[in-house]
Amino acid sequence: MSEFALAKVNNVRISGISAAVPSHAVDNAAFGDELYGEEIEGVIKTTGVRERRVSPEGKVTSLDLCIKAAEYLRNTVNLDFNAVGGIVCVTSSPDFLMPNNATTAQHRLGLPCSTAAFDINLACSGYIYGLWSAAMMANSMQRSVLLLDGETNSHFASPQDRATAILFGDAGTATIIEPCDGAPEWTFAFETDGSQRDALIIPEGGYRNRINERSAEYKIYSDGGIRRGIDMKMDGMEVFNFVVRSVPKCLEYLMDKVSLTPDDYDVLALHQANLFMVRQVAKKMKFPMEKVPTTIQKYGNSSSATIPVTLASELHELISSKRLKVLASGFGAGLSLASVSMELGPCHCPGVVEYEC
Repeated sequence: MSEFALAKVNNVRISGISAAVPSHAVDNAAFGDELYGEEIEGVIKTTGVRERRVSPEGKVTSLDLCIKAAEYLRNTVNLDFNAVGGIVCVTSSPDFLMPNNATTAQHRLGLPCSTAAFDINLACSGYIYGLWSAAMMANSMQRSVLLLDGETNSHFASPQDRATAILFGDAGTATIIEPCDGAPEWTFAFETDGSQRDALIIPEGGYRNRINERSAEYKIYSDGGIRRGIDMKMDGMEVFNFVVRSVPKCLEYLMDKVSLTPDDYDVLALHQANLFMVRQVAKKMKFPMEKVPTTIQKYGNSSSATIPVTLASELHELISSKRLKVLASGFGAGLSLASVSMELGPCHCPGVVEYEC
């Protein structure tokens, strides 16, 4: 049996994609000077995160950013959201534990009550899972589906934790998937290793470890990090080992299934975990960096939203005018890996809009 799950979806296409980021930019050289000292420039060079976009805590949420991206798409290309039959929202930082973000998005965007709406709780691999779910939904309903993907993980990274402090930024995205007879097939591959879930985890705040009076207290941990129970704990080496071991294998498996090579693709769209990791995967896959767009240097790691943010930011002109062969992969918390081989464009892609904070 293959180590990867395989799935295919026919007769769907992306008709629009956009992104929104907070207007507030954090300069990591200044932000990280006290924590990293003289090492800060080396850390920035390795991670690639020169700047991050961060929203004010308690004022701008992942849902706000997703709504902004959806409205930007609707207003710039005059899309009719009444044609949307469903909303899928990918996030691990929802407004509330209950109700979900997608139901609130239905109301705020003025969609009819006949809209199907649900959330997917996934981190780094979430956009690919969202595409898969939304594509099957569009096929089944024969209506367009709005995929929202956003995170505000900057609020779950301790400013005193060297493993996570300068990595994470915030963003929201909107993608419209619609039924389209004869559209090229999308092929997906997935891998999950829950035995390694502690490699990237927020230990407190769910129902396994409920929030208590000490959850917001900063503590010194055995790995040297200073963080709260509601902050991310990351074993960077374990995550890195998973990525360099599994991602190239998954992409090679996927290319074999669709009988394509790196030369056949226009774009390798990778989750922006950090720049070193992106370059390592591209090198192992023999993709030239000219085909591997990056945005980690200006937006930071916004978890599952990094793939649509990168597409909207770096390729909006090409996506708006050309058909691109895209290989994409999201990987990280779970540990979870999801990849897709698909065609994208020409479609509506106005780029990235700022959310004024």
